[in-house]
Amino acid sequence: MAKSRVRGIIYAAQLAILLAISAQIIIPLPLIPFTAQTLAVGVLATISDFSLSNWAIGGYLLLGLVGLPVFAGGTAGVGVIFGPTGGFLWGFFLQAWIIAKARQMKFKQNLIIGNLLGALAQLIIGAIWLKLVSQLSWPAAMSAGILPFLIPGIIKGVLAALIGQLLLARLHSPLQMR
Repeated sequence: MAKSRVRGIIYAAQLAILLAISAQIIIPLPLIPFTAQTLAVGVLATISDFSLSNWAIGGYLLLGLVGLPVFAGGTAGVGVIFGPTGGFLWGFFLQAWIIAKARQMKFKQNLIIGNLLGALAQLIIGAIWLKLVSQLSWPAAMSAGILPFLIPGIIKGVLAALIGQLLLARLHSPLQMR
């Protein structure tokens, strides 16, 4: 039992590092750049149980909170987590939960639907947070926090599901925290 718990902690640490690395992969677009971070969240939530996903995401946020430059563009600190874009980070938890629920349904297309809905939920949480912290109007928050990321989110959601399916086939079952 202790061995499996240690294995879970190692998995969580590895997945947190995957998130940190993916946050540094920035694809510049004309208006707003985006990172591979949400793709990584989709993949990790697809291949791991919800508990492990939570530990990995929580560990990642903790690394950034204590000042390690793990967030997009090498940023870190309280200002990022609780600043205008912090909601997009907190939204990773809901994204992972939705994907975990979809994976439990056992149909391959549910992973795609789960990843798409999870990505959308993460954007909605981020936009709500952006509105509240920045005192933006609802239309401005939705325009800034959701619309530019819809098409990239669809692409990354489908990719995350497909990559996750390939990895799950090799793993034979989702990674677990226990």
